[in-house]
Amino acid sequence: MVLTDDEEAAIKAAVLGGSADIDVHWILYCGTLVFLMQTGFAMLCAGSIRAKNAQNILLKNLLDACVGAIWFWATGYALAYGQAGSEGDQQVDGGDKNWFIGNKYFFLSKGYENEGGYHNWFFQFAFAATAATIVSGAVAERCSMAAYAGYSALLTGFVYPVVVHWV
Repeated sequence: MVLTDDEEAAIKAAVLGGSADIDVHWILYCGTLVFLMQTGFAMLCAGSIRAKNAQNILLKNLLDACVGAIWFWATGYALAYGQAGSEGDQQVDGGDKNWFIGNKYFFLSKGYENEGGYHNWFFQFAFAATAATIVSGAVAERCSMAAYAGYSALLTGFVYPVVVHWV
């Protein structure tokens, strides 16, 4: 039996349900894999230092995830993806009105719920937190916890999002 294209599409739609659900699942799955890189870096760092400092470096890696989540939620996502400008701004290359940083979605507000979805935030946060944790091995046994928390906040809340916005 040969199916027409319309019949085949109808069967696929009935079986798959909706592509939006599959997309969300895929983004969450991939975001989880990226987030699990945190544990990989934690194990690498813990294996590269003296045993007496293993707890310290593991806590620093956990701190990356916690501090990174707060700052990426508060400012990072807005600076990276909040591309709405005010009415008087000039557009650059016909796209984003603010070429340096985004200016919408601080604390995931101003209509974020209707546009992006929290799965997109999680996916992008996983990359920001992983970027911050890469440095933890270089500063192992050399940096205080407060200084490292400040570094993590600055990187996930400002530096990484600005670079993402430019790209």
